Order: sequence, then C-alpha cells, then structure tokens
Amino acid sequence: MTNATPHSLREFAQTLVRLGIATEEQAAVGLAETTGIGMDLDKDYGDTDELTFLVGECGLGFQTPEKALGDLADGYEDLLLEAAACSGGSVVVDDVELVTDEDGEEYLHFRRNGRSIWHPTEHVSDSTRYMDWDAVFDAIGDLVPGNDDPRSFYQLDEDSYDAWWLLLTPEQAAGLKEFGLPMPVRLSSWVRDQVPTAEPETLAWYMEDDRLHASEESRRHLDEWLSSMDTALDRWRTAHLPESFPFDYSEDSLSELERLVLDRFDGPASLEAAAKDEFFAGAVRYVGETALRLWPCRWTYQHSEDTSLTFANEPMICSNTPEGFAGEFSPDYVLRTLVHSRTSDDMRESMEEVGDAVDGYHRALDARDSDSWD
Repeated sequence: MTNATPHSLREFAQTLVRLGIATEEQAAVGLAETTGIGMDLDKDYGDTDELTFLVGECGLGFQTPEKALGDLADGYEDLLLEAAACSGGSVVVDDVELVTDEDGEEYLHFRRNGRSIWHPTEHVSDSTRYMDWDAVFDAIGDLVPGNDDPRSFYQLDEDSYDAWWLLLTPEQAAGLKEFGLPMPVRLSSWVRDQVPTAEPETLAWYMEDDRLHASEESRRHLDEWLSSMDTALDRWRTAHLPESFPFDYSEDSLSELERLVLDRFDGPASLEAAAKDEFFAGAVRYVGETALRLWPCRWTYQHSEDTSLTFANEPMICSNTPEGFAGEFSPDYVLRTLVHSRTSDDMRESMEEVGDAVDGYHRALDARDSDSWD
C-alpha cells in the first residue's frame, strides 16, 4: 500500500514508543537488529509493508505466515502460542492439535486458560502446508484477553499472508492508522474465562456457562420463558389441540403438528395477520421442548438492542457442544419456514442440525481419545 507521506524505520520505532506499544529498550533492540542486516534507518518508505517487520525485531506481536514452516499441526501451535504471548500472561494456550474424526472431518482444538475450544478446518492437503484462514482468524480472536482488557488484535499489513499483528487498545490502533498503516483487520471475540461449577458436559454445565456470560436482560428473558413453559404448554394443549394429538414430544407428534400448522395457516400472509397467535406461540414452545427430548440441547436467549442481528431477541435451541460445532435453530423460524415452503422436510432438516452437531462433537472426542493411545 502506498501512503501519501513516506516514513522511515526510525519514525516507525518512535511512533511505537510514543503510543506505548514498545518500550525505549525494545525499540532500540529492534533498530539495532535492523541496522545489523544492513538497512538504512532513515530511508523513507512509501509502502508500509516494508516497515512492519520492525515489530518482530522489537520482540513484539506475531506474524501469520503464508505457509506453516513445518507440518500443519506445528504451524498452528506456533502461531497460537505466539499470539497468546502478546497478552503478557493473561491468556495461556496449550493442548493445540488437529483432530480428524472417523468421517474425515477435521478440527483445530486448543485450550485457552483451561477451556477447550474447537474450530472446523479444511485443508487442500498436508503437503501444501496452507492453513485454514477462517480457523486462524477465529482462533486468534479467541486469544484476545477480554474481561476488563480493552485490547484487540489488529493486522498491520494490507495482505494477511506474512502480515504482522499486534494486540492494541483502540487508541493505539488509531495512532498507527494515523501514522499510515492500513490496519484492515480487527479480531476480538466473546471471551469466556469463568468456568461453571457443574459437572462438565451436562445440561447443567452448559446452562450455567450461558448464564455466566449472558447479559442481565438475556438472563431475564430466558428465565421468564422457561418459568412459564409448563403452564403455557398445558394451556396450549387444552385450548388449541385436538384430543387425538399425541402430546408425547416424539417425532411422530411433530409430523402431526406440521399438519395442524399447515391447515391453520395457508401462507405467510395468514400467519402475519394472526400476529401473536396463541396456537403458533404454543407450537414454538412444543417444537423446542421436543428437541430437548430428542438430543442433548438447551434453550438460549440473546438480548440485543441491535434488531438487525439474526435470531437475536428470540428463544433458540442450542446443542450441548462447544461453539465450534454450531448446532442451533430457532423454533419460530423453522415453523415460519414450514408455512412458507409447505414442505415438512425443511423443518426436520433445520432441527436435525442440533443432533448432527452432537454427533460430530462425540466423533471428535473419540478421535482425540484414539490419538492419545497411539
């Protein structure tokens, strides 16, 4: 990237010190190393990509390589350890590995401060040593300290291949951007350091984990939804269901419910005209409660003032798995899709994503166990 105002390596070092990113000593070491390889510290560069290597010479940040230097697993481990080191000890990474299950599905697994984190990965081949950049970016975001630490990871170079990264406050990032660095990528995430006291991998553990990290409004809405569940379903059954309905939370009962929904609503317009239809609201609850009996999953709720967020401010069903397995659905959405498409398969397929996530997680755990015995 060409800047309007060229800068020298010495000016870059001074900027790092001025913004509190580097100490005087670190900058001096970096400049000395640069001089040692024959570079002119006062030459002006119009392309900031020619400056950012100084970050590494100062012993700061980390670099996302175009390819892993060794095998892929070692490449991920080296990268995540270097990224975690930027926190100064508040983020500790261990147990980094690539896990391949019996179906050939591959995952990047590591522990962040004791919490297991999983990300699905795809690689062209081991021999090319190209990392999965979606997984890399997600994993780097997981290593942001979070809590009361305002810093995020910022990419300094225009291109992610061989780019240098720093853990910066918003003010430091703004200062480097004003200096002329492109800063095209900022990574942060919903960091979870608190650990539930319930037995791991139980429904209680996942529900406690949700509550530890949910907003007060999210917890309030979920509590209201769950506390009225039995009463609302009893009222729905009495007022809106035929006596012949198999109220047993089975897959057969879902088939019967689909027929009732399609008979009641002949299209989206009729559903919207009914507004907060009591029958539809009860069906939402029943679909979710049926999922809870079919698979290890739970109700969740994310409150947000941003109404543009997909599935915010409505009860969701989420698989009892780490976030990397992404098994969730909105009962409200699957029922509305049924009314629109008039095809029951769409509803079942959306719900079965929860079961698929659970199965995938168990296969990944089995693969880890098998690897530990090899």
